Amino acid sequence: MNKPTSATATPTATPDRRIKWLGAALAVLEPLSVAGLFVFMLAKSWLRWGDPLIDFPRDLYIAWRLSEGDLLYQKISNWYGPLANLVEGAGFRVFGVGLDTMIWMNIVLTVVVLLLLRGIFGLIGNRLMVWLCSVAFVAIFMAGHYIAIASYNFITPYVAQSTYSFLGLLFVLWGLLKHLKTNRSVWLGVAGMGLAVAYLDKPEAVLAALGAIGLYFLARSVRVARQGVPATGWRGGRQWLLKSLAWLGGGFMSLWLPVFGYFYANGGFAYAMRATNFAAISVLDGSIRNTIAASPVMQKLFGIDQPVKNILVQLEMGGGLVLVGAVIVVAGWAWGRAKRLGLAWWILLLMMAGVGAAGFWFATTAESDFARSFVFPVFLATAGYSIVSLWMAWRDHREFSRMLGLAVVGVAASLMLVRMFLHAQLIYYGYFMMPLAMLFWFHLMVVEAPRAVSSRDRACWPVAAVFSAMLFYLAADLGGNNLRMYAAMTYPVGEGRDRFYASLPDVYPSGWMVNFMVESFHKLTPNAKTLVAFPEGIAVNYLLRVPSPLTELEFRPVALGYVGPQHVFEELKAHPPDAVYIFASNVSENGVPYFGADEASGRDIVLWLNDNYSLVFRYAKSDQTITGDAIVLLMPKTMGDKRPPFLPVAK
Repeated sequence: MNKPTSATATPTATPDRRIKWLGAALAVLEPLSVAGLFVFMLAKSWLRWGDPLIDFPRDLYIAWRLSEGDLLYQKISNWYGPLANLVEGAGFRVFGVGLDTMIWMNIVLTVVVLLLLRGIFGLIGNRLMVWLCSVAFVAIFMAGHYIAIASYNFITPYVAQSTYSFLGLLFVLWGLLKHLKTNRSVWLGVAGMGLAVAYLDKPEAVLAALGAIGLYFLARSVRVARQGVPATGWRGGRQWLLKSLAWLGGGFMSLWLPVFGYFYANGGFAYAMRATNFAAISVLDGSIRNTIAASPVMQKLFGIDQPVKNILVQLEMGGGLVLVGAVIVVAGWAWGRAKRLGLAWWILLLMMAGVGAAGFWFATTAESDFARSFVFPVFLATAGYSIVSLWMAWRDHREFSRMLGLAVVGVAASLMLVRMFLHAQLIYYGYFMMPLAMLFWFHLMVVEAPRAVSSRDRACWPVAAVFSAMLFYLAADLGGNNLRMYAAMTYPVGEGRDRFYASLPDVYPSGWMVNFMVESFHKLTPNAKTLVAFPEGIAVNYLLRVPSPLTELEFRPVALGYVGPQHVFEELKAHPPDAVYIFASNVSENGVPYFGADEASGRDIVLWLNDNYSLVFRYAKSDQTITGDAIVLLMPKTMGDKRPPFLPVAK
């Protein structure tokens, strides 16, 4: 006979209590794991992010000159909006001039970006998605290094405006989603400030932000109108829209006006208007379009050199990932609906999983360029689901907030991919154009696909688990590639606060060239007060703390095409430097063999220097002049100077 259970017996943990304890543990372990990965990636790539010659040193030089009192768009030419450079210049003034100052500022910015991404995908997704998006961003995008040039990451970006504008876009999305959830107008002010950050930096993020804001305001105002009484419905929607625009505009002006005031105090109204609207003016006046039309390398980067071929490659490679997604969703649906039928359905599931694995393998091995296969499926998913979400929000008022939030993020993600659609590689500019779209794609697979399969938990989890495993493999594969690239960068460049590491000279000699020019300048021209390095070498100016007398900072064919070689030529004659470096630079991708080969690539500049400057020193492994591997140092000719010209070419 069973004895009655004692009333004083120790109770066992209930399922609800176990779930509560598990949730509490995950709430602690999840952010700790992300923080650990963040620190690990920083430690493994420490001081190996920036390229010694190309792109990134321009921001170091600009920040240094701004801290000394020079002005953007007057003494320093700039291709982008002013905000990022102003912040970095202020950082140099407060914390001292040094690469380490900029690195720590960008680490803080990257942490804010990560927190905003977590907040955005936490609002539209779940805890698993927050963790996956964090891992993917840190492993793939934060410290990306996929080619020899190491300036495509968030710590030392090729241009600071890329990461600052992306930060502004995330603030826009964060503000809109919080307003959608709380209906507090102050969040529209936050979105307006984010729009100002993007507007004062780079146009790609502005396009995405305006698309998200336009969709949000249209959908919300129409909903307010539909919910109102017939006599005042549309009037109420119009009033809501005007009030919301006022808050958005107030947030925008709260940042734009101080920047405008800074430039107005230093140069007047016209100067301030041009400086604070620079990104918009650059797009509208056609300077960007003209540069693309004139430069083969820019046409290649934008993908308009072979548009049909580029699209076909995307369809071929991205199709594998689309197949994977479709197979897993269908297999999950079959398992969730019919697993009671027994062995036949299990065999079908395994067969479909095998097909999906084959497609995934193809995408990871085709042309040895996994990153190339992403833009097509990501764009297809983000744009398509944005439309679906908007339609569902329109039809189902109970799901309106969630669906509209998805549509807003999806539209912004899709618009950020516009520039990449014909050039579908993660390398180059993908580190700030692709994160939002790729993470939104992750969200669709991990959160929305299981919802589409079934509302029952047991039918949902296999789909989420399979997709999560695939995405974790992706982050591990690309993150491991980053670490291998950084491990090979062991050659020291600069010293003290400006110390960093580059590739070995026999692999990629840019770091050695910078060191060589810095050392030879100290020995041979100790009294020179100004310096220009052609075709690109602003890093030498920065490391020497010797300014350039020219406003333009780059002289590659792409840069000359943007500003015009004649403009640089006239400025050089008006403000001749005390010393000039010219070094061999492989610019064959620009359509010319070397700097100065034709008028578009600076031939007039080279000929003028040949007439007015004398050779001080030349380093070359061969008898070639500047068409091979030479580095020449020049100084202005003086009365009775018997030194030969540096480049004996026919005029």
